[in-house]
Amino acid sequence: MNTPNYSLLLQSLWIPPTTPIPENSSSNHHSPEPTEITEFLGEELLWQQTIPATEPNLKTILKDLPKQLIKALQSLGITQLYSHQIKALQAIRTGKSFILTSPTASGKTLITYPGIIEGCINQEHRALAFYGLRALALDQFHKISQLLSTIPPKYRPVLAMITGDVKSDEREQILASEPHILGVTPELIHFQLKQVWKSPNWANFYQQLRYILIDEAHTLSGSYGANMAWLIRRIKLAVDHYGGDSQKLQFIFLSATCGNPKQLALKISGLKPTKLNPKPLIWIRKSGAASPPRQVIVTQPSYNLTADTARIIQFLLNQNKSGIAFCNSRRSVREVTELLKSNQVTAFYSGITAERRAEVVNQLQSGIIKWIIATEALEAGIDLPELECCVLRGWPGSKMAYQQRSGRAGRSQPGLTVLLPNAFNPIDCYVAEHPEMLVSGESEEVFFNDEYPIFAAKHLMCAAAETGIPTNKIKHYFGAAAFDVAKLLLAQGHLHKGRNGLWAKGYPHKDVNFRGGLSQTTIKLVDAISGEELEEISEDIAYREVHPQAIYKRQNAKGQMLTYQCISLDLNSKRGHRGR
Repeated sequence: MNTPNYSLLLQSLWIPPTTPIPENSSSNHHSPEPTEITEFLGEELLWQQTIPATEPNLKTILKDLPKQLIKALQSLGITQLYSHQIKALQAIRTGKSFILTSPTASGKTLITYPGIIEGCINQEHRALAFYGLRALALDQFHKISQLLSTIPPKYRPVLAMITGDVKSDEREQILASEPHILGVTPELIHFQLKQVWKSPNWANFYQQLRYILIDEAHTLSGSYGANMAWLIRRIKLAVDHYGGDSQKLQFIFLSATCGNPKQLALKISGLKPTKLNPKPLIWIRKSGAASPPRQVIVTQPSYNLTADTARIIQFLLNQNKSGIAFCNSRRSVREVTELLKSNQVTAFYSGITAERRAEVVNQLQSGIIKWIIATEALEAGIDLPELECCVLRGWPGSKMAYQQRSGRAGRSQPGLTVLLPNAFNPIDCYVAEHPEMLVSGESEEVFFNDEYPIFAAKHLMCAAAETGIPTNKIKHYFGAAAFDVAKLLLAQGHLHKGRNGLWAKGYPHKDVNFRGGLSQTTIKLVDAISGEELEEISEDIAYREVHPQAIYKRQNAKGQMLTYQCISLDLNSKRGHRGR
């Protein structure tokens, strides 16, 4: 006699039966299918509220902008700017640094770039724009390119983008074009600073650098924030070393709403009030942008989160609604995608190749696919105005993350956000008991400890290997706490004192784990039969998901979910081989 599966029996008793995912077809003996999400949810609906639309506060474009820039804006149909865009433009023109906190879809790109473009046209300034996610960098690159393409070539600033997808031998070619605006990821500049001494193109760029733009500043918490603050200090040192003036740098921070935006921006930039400049950085907080109405729904906590998420997405898909669903793990993304079994639904997460990422975004923007199931890789910045709905499989961990995810949809038309709390997660249950927190109250504050000695030691070593550190300028560039750390590194023989300051040998940059993950090493996943590179994942994920004999699922370009068995994981060659 077969032994009962007691675990399955217990699970069946605890978990209530889930309504099957509805099919597109309907039978005559059934009552009419619901057309409203609230009717579809029935007793599963816990709470709902509609956020009303807001009217825009528009201002006339400043007439003393360069005429080429005014014509470029007009050619894109822009004859007025929102009030917060005008404030940001005036701040840039008067040499002020600022942080702007405004909702998603409030025109952040147009907040910054007209003023930057004016400085590039009139004074040959250079701008360094930091984007934390490659998908965000590509999206912003497209928007800025549209604006610049309408400026006559004679006056048009050169735009370039360098991310981890750009091979090292191509980077010099990009710098040789003398870009005025350079979009990068923080890690790229962290490693590239070591190479500036042998690249006249990079040296010239830093000499003329005036603007440093940091997008999605609210993500700069913990190790990521501390490393970013130290990277900015090293950039200031490089600017001065190569003949520029770090005192004239302007910092432009764009952020979602957080609890301490001004404190955060001052800490990252290192700007401090002085008698001559008591307000080195201003906070622009009131948005003048219009926003459509949004319906916010919270369901009863779910005991079968993946199936319930898929049911809701399928219902909205049947209603011809487009949208994005966020999951808190790569595995959940695959599970939801596999349940839906639709070529109008695709998965998106950080491991997919650059080509596949670009293809997914293009298909989404062109309407070939209607729904995208994503991790936090699509949480920030990507402008997807055609999406109507956002479904969240579980609480994302913070109100800031919730606002960012919710804001990916309903940008230009009435939006819908549905949050499915996880019944097995106490934090999710707390949110379900207090759903009003989604539409009221302050967001969390962002914290990091940039004075932690380990951060100081690693970045001092990097700076010493890049440009050297003038011994009388340690406190000036890196703060009082760095002085004691530098003395200790010198006493231990890690730093060396030369005629022009402190120096370091080797390549200490590899010791900095910029975002604080377990590993910076990436593993390429290769089809053992075709030799095709399928995905690229971090080493810590590889140990968990692609160890020998592991079963790994992946969606192909046709929307089919394929199942692979992992044959080998070679950590020396950084490759994992999979066979179907």
